[in-house]
Amino acid sequence: MTDLTLWHVPFSRSSRILWLLEEIGCPYQLERLECPDTLDAALHPPRPPALRDGKVTMHETGAMTEWLCETRAADLWRQPGGAGRIGWLDWLHFAETLLQHVARRAEPAASQRLSAALDLLDDWLEDSDWLLTEFSGADCQLGYSLWMADRIASVEARPAVAAYLSRCTARPAFRKAFGGQSSWPKNVDERPI
Repeated sequence: MTDLTLWHVPFSRSSRILWLLEEIGCPYQLERLECPDTLDAALHPPRPPALRDGKVTMHETGAMTEWLCETRAADLWRQPGGAGRIGWLDWLHFAETLLQHVARRAEPAASQRLSAALDLLDDWLEDSDWLLTEFSGADCQLGYSLWMADRIASVEARPAVAAYLSRCTARPAFRKAFGGQSSWPKNVDERPI
């Protein structure tokens, strides 16, 4: 029996961790919680997902990503003081910023901020396949946020972002983790970004 258990709500932020666990390839137990009907329910599930590792339990996906990369996947992490650490942390937390703009999309200022965030990401990815020099845990965090953003408005107008999202969704671990999730309808909310 594994020490790792993920309580997972399909389409929610825990999808990031399910994807990361598949990238790592370590054994884990998956406990599925109720599947949401709407984007809002996915962004704010009634019962928060959680990750338990032995006696440690976490509820924030950023903390889960740091913990899993630190303890099980050094190749997907950037250690303190190491090359790329600041970029890794910055993109890891930018993922939540991007998702907050998606969650608040009904507010005009949030829609403008989401557009600006996607433009910034498009500029960054113009010369890079991944957020850092190679795929990392930060890509699981941000890739999920971008996948959710694409549910409400296509990212195709930003070629580097669209190509990055295609690379993320083509990864075998993404496909295994998301399974039927990747067929959730696009444009669930017609507000433009």
